[in-house]
Amino acid sequence: MKLFFIRTALLLFSAFLPNAAFADEITDKLLLRARQAVNNGDAEEALERYQTLVKLYPTGEPASEAWWQIARICEHLEEPQPAFDALQKLITGFPGHFERAHAGQMQLVTRLIQGEDRRARLTAQEKKKKPDETMRDTISAMLQTIYKNGPQSDVGARAHHTLALFLERNGELAAAHAMHEDFIEEHPNHELADDSACQMAYIRYKEWKTMRGEAPRHRQTAQDALNWFLSRYPQSERAALAYTCLKEMLIAETRELESIARFYESQGKKDAARIYREQLAKKLEALQPKSAE
Repeated sequence: MKLFFIRTALLLFSAFLPNAAFADEITDKLLLRARQAVNNGDAEEALERYQTLVKLYPTGEPASEAWWQIARICEHLEEPQPAFDALQKLITGFPGHFERAHAGQMQLVTRLIQGEDRRARLTAQEKKKKPDETMRDTISAMLQTIYKNGPQSDVGARAHHTLALFLERNGELAAAHAMHEDFIEEHPNHELADDSACQMAYIRYKEWKTMRGEAPRHRQTAQDALNWFLSRYPQSERAALAYTCLKEMLIAETRELESIARFYESQGKKDAARIYREQLAKKLEALQPKSAE
């Protein structure tokens, strides 16, 4: 009886002592059962096992494996925010996994944006006008987090650029313009810098298009932006778009000059009409295709 009490006391005492072997045994069992659940197609049970593991043992390689699996399973279950948060845990708590997890976040958001594009096309066909504002806000917040995680990395730069495009696509033109401008300042030599410069000019062009009449002030702002883009990035693949926009605005300008000239002619003010006719002739000449030398 005395021996029994001694053994019991030792067991109770050892339960309060750190036991690495015992911890390893528990993590191994949790990982094994989680993997078995994955193999059996039971994603929810596997998720529960992995979540239990990171709660009990938040550090070490088993925990990092669990966070990777949590991210994968949550995305499979169409729960993007928990998946993104799991990758964030790897970024902040497991330095050796930073680059892969950072890239994984960007890949996840890219898939979300593609899904939103498909949904937008379907809702347009069904004539449903209300956008999913919650998902839009989620995507914007995720892109901001990716950028903050590594602002000078290529992934961070692409998140910055993607956020600017996403804002523009959703009609937030002022915010998108500011974001593109920041991108050029922070990443002037990045391969996407010319695209941001072109988008800045194109935003000004779209603002002009929404104005009533010829809107000469907005047209001049857009022309200046497009010409700045072409002077800075003459070899850009987006140059053709810029030239097309400039030509459209030039045609609008000729219409305006023609209208003013006719007005002065109807008023018998030939000198004033002649000035506008001369300007019109120069604009029309600029519209003529250049002959190859």
